[in-house]
Amino acid sequence: MKVGYARVSTTDQNLDRQMEALERAGAEKIFQEKMSGKSMTERLELQKALQFLREKDTLIVESLDRLGRNYDDIVQMVQKLDQKEIGLIVLNLPILNQEIGDPNLQKLIRNMIVQLLSWTAQNEREEIKRKQRQGIEIAKRKGHYKGRPVKYSANAKNPKDRMTYQVIVNKLTQEEPIKQIAEDTGVTRDTVYRIKKELTDTTAPSPFV
Repeated sequence: MKVGYARVSTTDQNLDRQMEALERAGAEKIFQEKMSGKSMTERLELQKALQFLREKDTLIVESLDRLGRNYDDIVQMVQKLDQKEIGLIVLNLPILNQEIGDPNLQKLIRNMIVQLLSWTAQNEREEIKRKQRQGIEIAKRKGHYKGRPVKYSANAKNPKDRMTYQVIVNKLTQEEPIKQIAEDTGVTRDTVYRIKKELTDTTAPSPFV
């Protein structure tokens, strides 16, 4: 059975063009949704489609980006389809826009595409990191970079985080064990150690007095 999946990112976008393309490709049932979906689990109709699909069925999408918000998502989705032995047709991708007939050849092609996407995803992550490092270096030279703000501090934006910080400070003042403080407040021991060090540095007498 051929099953289609159509998606647009906002509610004011139209699904008609995708629907028509999927129907022309032979989709007997189509799942559709209008939402961006930050994660794959938030795309409820896509999850329904995956639950509906059975071994030897084929999923049809207009483009690969319908399957995920980034290369990593798409790779995971294609691998999941392979595990369930579900075919995949991508209408705007010539090498995958129709069933080849030979399952082994089709799987080989999909594996090649997955490897290419994985390589692209890795390069994309490295490029993002490179730009971040470059931006930090420029900010440091200009004197603008102050580092990432800590989550738990006396001036944390989130009131709950400020309250947690105060609780940790009080417990440290009472000399409660680090491990117990971390468990009571739900933070890591590294966080408690960091706050303890800050308090120690603040209260330490100046050698120049």
